[in-house]
Amino acid sequence: MPAPLAPPPSPPQGASKGASLEHSGLWGSSSDISRRAGILIAVLLVTGLLALSDKVHHQIVAAIALAEPMISQHPVLGALIFMALAALSAMLVFFSGVLIVPIGIQTWGEMGCFLLLWSGWCLGGLVTYAIGRRLKRPAVQRMLPGGMFDRYENRIPEGGSFVTAVLVQLAVPSDVSGYFFGLLGYPLRIYFGALVLTELPYALGTVFLGNAFMQKQYVVLLSAAAVALVALGLAWLWWRRRHKRASLS
Repeated sequence: MPAPLAPPPSPPQGASKGASLEHSGLWGSSSDISRRAGILIAVLLVTGLLALSDKVHHQIVAAIALAEPMISQHPVLGALIFMALAALSAMLVFFSGVLIVPIGIQTWGEMGCFLLLWSGWCLGGLVTYAIGRRLKRPAVQRMLPGGMFDRYENRIPEGGSFVTAVLVQLAVPSDVSGYFFGLLGYPLRIYFGALVLTELPYALGTVFLGNAFMQKQYVVLLSAAAVALVALGLAWLWWRRRHKRASLS
């Protein structure tokens, strides 16, 4: 059996908490950046290919249209189901809320879909926070697949300001972070404020791209893919420079 690794040295006394977090890599890694951007690019490319196929696009739109009259007959129940599915996508790693966005746009329009999606994601975040806060470590380990718990356990600092919570929300997948914010006992107002703020642009972007798919706006989809590629490159360069500064300090 290999000898256990020695614990990392403690930061010097008087060093700021932000500095210790900077050196410990809690804001994510190059692989995290690549993985998140890669998933986004893959979704955009697949969406673009589906939109390019008139037959496939027509079948998807026709299938979505079948759900609209059923939801119209039960608007309140339909909205609640849509929010519940969005909440599940914020709780379960393997389920994406992107799948239900076209139905929401077709039924409630862009603004209505955005509000329901945003509210559902925030609701799901609150549920994950409550699971971590009330049910503690064993429940969180059961909710997260594989070694995801061990991977992210040391990347979210205990305590911290609102800015810290926002940075963590941006660096860690939202369907993971809520469990750890609750487990570490973050104040609910700090976590929820960061959650509402960081989910806003994601919800807007998701609805915007969903509408572009429905309208077969190829230029918009290709532009979004290009922006994602540029963001990936900039994020990777930022991480490399931060890592180099930390290693030289």
